[in-house]
Amino acid sequence: MSDSIEQLKAAVTQDILDLEQLKQVLTHEKQLLATRESIQLKQVSVQKDSLVKLIETRAKQKAKLLATCGLGVKPGHVTEALEKFGDNALVKLWKQSLDLLEQCKQQNEVNGAIITRSQHRTAKLMTIIRGQNTSPTLYGDKGKTAVMSGRQTLGRA
Repeated sequence: MSDSIEQLKAAVTQDILDLEQLKQVLTHEKQLLATRESIQLKQVSVQKDSLVKLIETRAKQKAKLLATCGLGVKPGHVTEALEKFGDNALVKLWKQSLDLLEQCKQQNEVNGAIITRSQHRTAKLMTIIRGQNTSPTLYGDKGKTAVMSGRQTLGRA
């Protein structure tokens, strides 16, 4: 069982290294999104996907190791189960990896919001270029919503 715990420590330590690298990649991605560097964004996306796959694969390995140790742990309850072992170093590593994972999730959400905002801006510009009126939904004289839409010609060639 101590061999499984050492393997678990090694896996969590590797997770920490990969999560730190993922955090850096996400920070770099945010900078590229701000400057709209599409070619470099593709490269960063490949790097990000690779790191996420490594972390996911290792998560399955850690689940097997936990099962080998006799812990049928439910997701979200691993910390409590590890505390029962009394190995403070393992618990500290686990908590550090959870903290880094949360930081990566938050950064990824920020990046997602930037992408969504950019997509909305692009869609809005395209409707203007096409000459479509994108009036918001308004309330009519009877208190019901009415969509005011139509086409507007911006110019003729």
